[in-house]
Amino acid sequence: MFKNKKAWFSQSVSRRVCDLWVAEGGMITNLFTADYIFSEDASNPDTQRIYQSLDYVENRITVFHASYLSACEKSKNKRAVSMGHFVLPPAHVQKDIKAEFGCFIWEKEDCLTTKEVPCDRLTLVKGKKNKDLRKQQTCGLKTSERGMTCCNLQQYPVNNMVTGYVFIDEMKKYSGELHDFTPGDAGYSVYRAHCEKYILPSGKNRRDRIHTN
Repeated sequence: MFKNKKAWFSQSVSRRVCDLWVAEGGMITNLFTADYIFSEDASNPDTQRIYQSLDYVENRITVFHASYLSACEKSKNKRAVSMGHFVLPPAHVQKDIKAEFGCFIWEKEDCLTTKEVPCDRLTLVKGKKNKDLRKQQTCGLKTSERGMTCCNLQQYPVNNMVTGYVFIDEMKKYSGELHDFTPGDAGYSVYRAHCEKYILPSGKNRRDRIHTN
């Protein structure tokens, strides 16, 4: 499923994961021509530079946790692995998310591999050179989780009861002018819950959230 796709890997990513990408038909390239950006450590200097870049601030690039590739390797149906669950936000954002909702999917599923020799940053890409494009990757919510979250909620529906999540089909129909939805803007966030059978009583004076599954 990675055939002819190009990726940039942080120095924090193990050689084994890089080799897995190549074995599946992917190519390792530089940051500016990559279709995907992978890291395993938001505090690594090369990854921090991405978070501080204008492209990241303006939502043109997304950083994914490299354990996505390990999860695909373990899954019988690679396309069933949601890439959006592996968005890697900056370290300070991770701290806030974990304090409220618990660990991220790559921590819970223990799909990180042992640190090995990092990928060779000078790996040459075979074939024609493409133009210098910075592609925005989508994960269901488009680069949504840049700085936000796409982690699973823990101890659901307890979190639901405490924080006031509602189901999307319970929301009132909106007939006004439509605008692009960006999680984190205008006081709205998107989280994924494990079960959809619980309905939360609505409450006043709470921050609105959209519940997805």
